[in-house]
Amino acid sequence: MNNIMKVVKLAICTGCRACSYEHITFEKNKHGFSSPLVDESCTNCGECLKQCIYFDEADN
Repeated sequence: MNNIMKVVKLAICTGCRACSYEHITFEKNKHGFSSPLVDESCTNCGECLKQCIYFDEADN
């Protein structure tokens, strides 16, 4: 997986929407916070991860 769901699974996503890219939408999660969802057209290009201000590939 090379998309923003990595950040969600690591529990470091804050819902800031910096990752907004072609195949990403946002919905409220069960806690009421904005959370990214990746649609089935995602090609795992990693562009959304490059935009994420909390994800550092070197650390993960």
